[in-house]
Amino acid sequence: MAAEKSAEEGSHGDPSETRPKRRVWAKRLLLSATSLLLALGVLEWVLRVAWPVGGCVLGLHDRYLFAPIPDTQHIQFMSRNPLGRHIIVEVNSHGMLGPEPDPDRKRPRWMVFGDSFVFSENEPYPYTFSARLQHAWQDQVEVLCAGVTGYGPDQNLLRMQEFVPRYAPDGVIYVVCAYNDFGDPVRNHLFTLDEQGELVAQTVTPAEDEAAWFRRRLRESQMPGLQRLWINFWRVRGWPPPQRPDATQIADYLRAHREDYEAHKRRETVAYGMLRDVYDADVALRPQWPSSQYKERLYAALLQRIADQHREWNIPLVVVVVPGGVDLDPDSWLRVDPQRYPTYDPARLNRVASEGARQAGVPTLDLYPPFAEVAEDIDLFEGPIDPHWNRQGMDLGAKLTAEFLREIGLSPVE
Repeated sequence: MAAEKSAEEGSHGDPSETRPKRRVWAKRLLLSATSLLLALGVLEWVLRVAWPVGGCVLGLHDRYLFAPIPDTQHIQFMSRNPLGRHIIVEVNSHGMLGPEPDPDRKRPRWMVFGDSFVFSENEPYPYTFSARLQHAWQDQVEVLCAGVTGYGPDQNLLRMQEFVPRYAPDGVIYVVCAYNDFGDPVRNHLFTLDEQGELVAQTVTPAEDEAAWFRRRLRESQMPGLQRLWINFWRVRGWPPPQRPDATQIADYLRAHREDYEAHKRRETVAYGMLRDVYDADVALRPQWPSSQYKERLYAALLQRIADQHREWNIPLVVVVVPGGVDLDPDSWLRVDPQRYPTYDPARLNRVASEGARQAGVPTLDLYPPFAEVAEDIDLFEGPIDPHWNRQGMDLGAKLTAEFLREIGLSPVE
């Protein structure tokens, strides 16, 4: 019996020796799990702060339809390759692009409003118009970037009414995008004109499918980092190769603008195409059309309201009108055929936008003439499918704006 007991104990091992081994393996598993959780935590931080793929910087807004979300950032991919050129876009705690406003106001403060030509997602912030303007003033002036992608003069008016009294700037620059700022108010329906040509504000709701798009992007931005990375990797990889526009695209724009105008005249209160900023082909090519003439009147009325508002605040206002790539970029894939559209004048959109601002009594800088002088020698636009100005265009625009303000006696620096 003793021999059998000894053999049995030998087959199972000494329990006192097994327990330390189990503790060692438990410690190793705990260490591995802790390391894994730490690695996942670091990765999550990287994917939210250092490389914020899948972030969301725009959300629905009760008054403006949509607006920047404070304290957010995202990556703007510039190609189908997710590891290729990309821009990290950061919105500060005040809902503006760029650094936080200086709470101590040690310098004069100017604000810049506009659309995606101001809320630039195609260049890092130090190369944007607002940053280059501050650089042109040797950093002696604080420049706040209050522009928003997709905004027209209607939304900029409403944003000015909130932001200008809050931040009390010493001056305001409104960058008008001649490329598409006539069509935005017609699609948004936030304002219309009565029979006397006076502005009438309307309560508008976003189209449900577009509101759902904003909500979906916001939900995705709150997902774990690896899930956001996976979704956006395949989303970007799924972009089709850029196609050269064919001759029918301008005709498609003309038809769409006519449909937008007809919906607007029916006093629609549901906004479609909130981010569909396309070339204002009707104003550029068909100035005799009712849609073109109405757009010009609505734009002029909005600029007049913006000018009157700044006079009430006793704050200087300057308008800078920037052209889009279609009318000036020699590399643009989307071009207007002058034989098919003999009324085409590439400077017309800028000229009409500048005249509307000047009629409102606002000092206005039209960037088309100086840009046209150098467009063949200097690359001013992202192109060929992106009509936005690039870092050279924004730098030149900022320098010309600083010179213009000095010439008219509004420069904040000597």
